[in-house]
Amino acid sequence: MSAEGSRKPQVVVVGGQFAGRRAAKLLRRGGKFGVTLVDAKSFWEYTPGALRCLVEPRATRRLLQPHPPGTVNATAVGFETAKTQEGDTVKSVKLKDGSNLRADYVVLATGSSYVSPIKAASDKPCSMEDRKKNIMAAHNNLASAPSVLIVGGGTVGVELAAEIVGVWGKSKSVTIITPHSRLLERMPPRAGILAQRWLTKKGVRIILNDRIENWGGSKTGGDPALKPSGGAWKLQTRGGEELHASLVYPCIGGAPAAAPAEKSSASSLGPRGEVKVDGSFRVEGLRNVFAVGDCAGTAEEKTAFTADLNATAVAHNIRAEHNGKRVKDYPKVCGTQSVPSIAVVSLYKWSAVMQFNKLVFGGPVPALVKWFIETMQVHAAKETPVLTELWDAVEQTNVFLGGFLFK
Repeated sequence: MSAEGSRKPQVVVVGGQFAGRRAAKLLRRGGKFGVTLVDAKSFWEYTPGALRCLVEPRATRRLLQPHPPGTVNATAVGFETAKTQEGDTVKSVKLKDGSNLRADYVVLATGSSYVSPIKAASDKPCSMEDRKKNIMAAHNNLASAPSVLIVGGGTVGVELAAEIVGVWGKSKSVTIITPHSRLLERMPPRAGILAQRWLTKKGVRIILNDRIENWGGSKTGGDPALKPSGGAWKLQTRGGEELHASLVYPCIGGAPAAAPAEKSSASSLGPRGEVKVDGSFRVEGLRNVFAVGDCAGTAEEKTAFTADLNATAVAHNIRAEHNGKRVKDYPKVCGTQSVPSIAVVSLYKWSAVMQFNKLVFGGPVPALVKWFIETMQVHAAKETPVLTELWDAVEQTNVFLGGFLFK
């Protein structure tokens, strides 16, 4: 057999968060593939815990973990492609330093962007120490702000408000404004009711059915900042109300981050910058590239749970294609006809709102579930023996139960 025929197929996974890290781990099993994980950051972060870190920076010690040995800390900027009978094929992944990584398959798991400090940029170099300093600086700003305005009443806005009042109580004036008629508009109505009830009891002012028309200079494109001259920012709503706040957090959603695809195959991107994929997560127009997680143009909710399922699906399909078998569409490839709707929204440490399909409930039990998820995800990222396998089993059980419970 020739050296070319005997070499391992090379998989380059771009992005080291939930989907990317899991895809790399699954594809390494069995040793049939050479797998290279590429990330501009030198660490994995439990991003759902970023808001806790903002109010309690010491939490970064457990929620930031170094990437596994062999990870390439670099920014992927594009692909080297070739025309084949099956379509455009990526031959290598281009890195910002000018080097290339040979690839037989590519998994794009570049995630999404969100306002800093809630999320570190996925395409810029960042060490664990840099991230900790960024969070500490943001914490100091927040600690010194007598009033806070949160623009957006989704998961991030609700959890941020809860973390702030959980630590500082009513000593800080906290306001949420949302254009929707309720909080948590992407979850069942009861979830928004429970969250609003909890926040209102803690002194949070909630403005529904209105939006910011004039940001008054507070939205700079950088980290939320205190007004340089002191005092409060003055913002105007569409409804005509003037709002004053020392610190303003825009929590109005993220955007897909797909730089390598953007620079090499713009036709593969949708209107929001998402990567267009087929039912198996194969990128449109690129035969051997798959996209998963937040960057993929799928209609499902973007959560750590669905990112894990995406990664499972792609790892299965890459193995199947390499073995000459037919790839399967998602989510059937994960053994289910539909992905269960599972979400837990923290209301500081001791309370939360949980959704499992149509079931919605609040209180300390969902908070315990959130703690368990966080603990297991961190151990899965560390690849802790036994606990990693246990978490795999828990997720598989959720998929199974979600197929018929509370539908």
